[in-house]
Amino acid sequence: MKINFVVSVALLFLGLTGLSSCEDEVSKMATAETEKDITGSWKVVQLTRNGEDLSERLDLSGYRIEFNSDGTYTLADQLPFIADAPGTYKLSDPQYPFALILTPEGVQEDVVARFQFPVVQGKRQLSLSFSLGCESNTYQFNFERENQN
Repeated sequence: MKINFVVSVALLFLGLTGLSSCEDEVSKMATAETEKDITGSWKVVQLTRNGEDLSERLDLSGYRIEFNSDGTYTLADQLPFIADAPGTYKLSDPQYPFALILTPEGVQEDVVARFQFPVVQGKRQLSLSFSLGCESNTYQFNFERENQN
């Protein structure tokens, strides 16, 4: 009985020693995240307020936001949005953004929206969440890039 225990411990020790000597090739792989590119025209595909889908009650077909490569943006149509004028934009971090920062023309203070960049049903979406003054009301705009293949 003692011999079985000693053999078991010895085999376990040899196995662990063998595993620890293996190099982890995955940890050596370069995993640099690419910078997020939001340039282009984005159309609203869904709008929610406090989790309630407003998309069926509102005509969202005319609402667009255009992000230009020079760091400017323009808006089409008026919906409850954190900015009501064109201006400049930037991501909080180009590789790992958690916020989109807009600076509308004529406004001294930046406006910030929580940023997500998911793929939904095979299409890249841009999801922006924010409150408009009243903290109890949270809006979430889900956009899809126009002419996306």
